[in-house]
Amino acid sequence: MKKELRLIKTYIEGYNSFDVDKMLSVLNKSIVFENYTNNSLTLKLNGINQFKKQAEKVLLFFSKRKQEIEEIITKEEHYEVHLKYTATLQVDLSEELKKGNQLNLKGKSIFFFQNDTITKIEDYS
Repeated sequence: MKKELRLIKTYIEGYNSFDVDKMLSVLNKSIVFENYTNNSLTLKLNGINQFKKQAEKVLLFFSKRKQEIEEIITKEEHYEVHLKYTATLQVDLSEELKKGNQLNLKGKSIFFFQNDTITKIEDYS
């Protein structure tokens, strides 16, 4: 398996097991993370410290969460990973999103690499 695919799988395994340190282990110190909802940028993080802070904060929102890879498309400069996402809320997030609700989403994450690390992640839902 290519190194990049191992990095992606390690990152997702860490995500699914609520293991922030495992997620961070494959990220470049200068990681850029961008989240897009309906093609609008909703969150941008720069650097491993911002990423870690956000990842730890989000742990409190869910009692369960899982990303499942449905397809990986290899591009020249990145990998596009199509995902199925399920999660159970641990807290009320809004009037519509209450504790105990299950989320079922599909999306994609685009991973960029340099020096055997993930340098950028773009999440789309």
